[in-house]
Amino acid sequence: MLNHKRMAMAMGFPIIAAMVLSACAPQATGTPQTIIQTQVVTAPPVVQTQIVNGTPQTVVITATPAPVQPTAAATAATFKSKDPTTFTLDALPGDPQTLDPAYDYETAGGEIVQNTYDTLIFYNREKADQFIPQLAMDVPTMANGSISADGKDYTFKIRTGVKFHNGDTMTPDDVAFTFQRGLLQGDLNSPQWLIFQPVLGAAASPSGNNDITDLVDPSGKLGGDKPNLLKADPAKLLAACEAVTKAIVADDTAGTVVFHLAQPWGPFLPSIANAWGSISEKKWITANGGWDGDCKTWQNFYGPAPEDLNKTKLGSGENGTGPYMLDHWTPTQEVVLKAFDGYWRTTPMWDNGPSGPAKIKTIIIKQVPDFSTRLAALQAGDADAIQPGSPSDWTQMDTLVGETCDKTADACKPAANPSNPVRVFTGLQSIARTDVFLNFKINTTGGNDFIGSGKLDGNGVPPDFFNDIHVRKAFNYCFDWATYIKDVQLGEGQQSFDVMLPGEIGYSDQDPHYTYDPDKCKAEFQASTLKGADGKSLWDEGFRLTVTYNTGNTARQTVAQILGQDINQVNPKFVVEVTGLPWPTFLAAQRAQKLPILVLGWLEDIHDPHDWLVPYVTGTYGGRQSLPADLVKTLGDLINQGAVLTDPTARAAVYKQFNQAFYDAAPDILLAVQNTRHYEQRWIQGYYSNPIYSNFYYYAFSKQ
Repeated sequence: MLNHKRMAMAMGFPIIAAMVLSACAPQATGTPQTIIQTQVVTAPPVVQTQIVNGTPQTVVITATPAPVQPTAAATAATFKSKDPTTFTLDALPGDPQTLDPAYDYETAGGEIVQNTYDTLIFYNREKADQFIPQLAMDVPTMANGSISADGKDYTFKIRTGVKFHNGDTMTPDDVAFTFQRGLLQGDLNSPQWLIFQPVLGAAASPSGNNDITDLVDPSGKLGGDKPNLLKADPAKLLAACEAVTKAIVADDTAGTVVFHLAQPWGPFLPSIANAWGSISEKKWITANGGWDGDCKTWQNFYGPAPEDLNKTKLGSGENGTGPYMLDHWTPTQEVVLKAFDGYWRTTPMWDNGPSGPAKIKTIIIKQVPDFSTRLAALQAGDADAIQPGSPSDWTQMDTLVGETCDKTADACKPAANPSNPVRVFTGLQSIARTDVFLNFKINTTGGNDFIGSGKLDGNGVPPDFFNDIHVRKAFNYCFDWATYIKDVQLGEGQQSFDVMLPGEIGYSDQDPHYTYDPDKCKAEFQASTLKGADGKSLWDEGFRLTVTYNTGNTARQTVAQILGQDINQVNPKFVVEVTGLPWPTFLAAQRAQKLPILVLGWLEDIHDPHDWLVPYVTGTYGGRQSLPADLVKTLGDLINQGAVLTDPTARAAVYKQFNQAFYDAAPDILLAVQNTRHYEQRWIQGYYSNPIYSNFYYYAFSKQ
């Protein structure tokens, strides 16, 4: 079970922060406060644009425009930075939660960690599911003998001569300690569930917490409860730690670290490639108040508060082996990184990739709240890149574009005004999606105004309204994806047919999926067996319920409005009201399972279907929509079967079964993935798009 999720602060999509952070919140109490209530889809603010090659342009074109040819002046123009040794990003407000790689689980901190630390393996340029060696000498495979025949043991040959930023030499013991400490320190709000599952086993956590405390108390009651953990049986505490240290073993003489997994695990390599797999120095951790490796004391370091970590260098400093060092972090203002001249890499990461010390010597990440100020800095050349506030800002940024690129710099062409200073990459893959989740057993404890009367009497719905398969299918057939993609995603999205993302193992554009079909929607409602107290059918009785969104999140608001309008058009007796709630109230109502329909988003941790299927069935969202036990078992068994397979073809076969079963059950309305964009000055070189990155990997950059 997932209990926390990364806050999305990635380039171009700050609104996703409101979509995906849905973990820790107070419990809902009383009647929800109505901020906005409507049933009519209102068009977004009109922008006078034309669509040119799929990109909004504030230009006037003829009906049959001639091909744009660069002028002689533009062709001869060169774009050079005022300071080619410094990269400045004018970013949205948002500080790292902490810089401790073992605990940080959001993208602002992840960006700093990813550039100041190294992992055992790293992503192969833009490929989020292919890897290259980093602090390991090679990527383990069965062919090279680094993965055992049963798929349970992974042996990493550790690179020698690598220096931490403080000058100490990295050892295999540091590598093993990093992962041991992560598992023992991490709580339900950390990313350590991703390591717990393969190393200690999903079966080791009957509660679904996937937290080290489950080895002390399998009921899961200790998860996140440090005071009671400290009172636990010392023998059980010691045994939990020893289970971890036996599973991850260093051999300094052989120069290796071996992970003894509880079972084969298809997504194991992706799970250690992200920022939480960053290697720390044991001596430095201990010297700055962290765990010292003694199994008798680990419980004292479990579940630290980020603010406490940040009072020490563990959370406010760093001592990685990465290409950059932290110069300073001034909260609410900026983070500055400096190139590490002693960086170990002597050969290119990939063909024509970076090697040696970083080309750009200083990275400045400034928090600039006002978009117009960020845009002015980009126009003046004072910022090398900026973060738009939302896709609606793309139109203004397009006025500065002189070159457009389709995913890679190898496919760039002049824009309408080729003398403009900015380059845009379009059609970039997103790793986030908003969906609609239907609650099978709505909580009515203490009353629930979201379902009106709580009965099928035309003024409400019963708590088990969505337990009816026909109702769930009707809601699916009554959603207009074309309007959603046009109005919310600015025409740059594609409907999702499966829970996992397009391109991931198991996804197929040939899989069965729902389409907007009012006739089928009507037929499913009429097929429902639900009846009112007077014996009338659902179709004749009608219903009323409320769909909520967090105020300010116009994307969620529009999703709810589209759904409400489409259902009302099928039968005027069907009323879906749309109500905005303050963020804390919205979160609390989710967690209390009060909401009949949840419009929520997910941002993946690893580019693998497992990171989608778990939260949608056995984890965060499956729990909040009260999925019935038999459905959870059916889908959960397929999730587990897919996870323990290491052959992609075999995994895909299992996920094909999952996709069919999920479609048949229709527990959610899967919406669409919106493509993203990246804008930068044309003097930047080396950018490429890897969707799993936390913003940028600056080591690949250089400037003219």
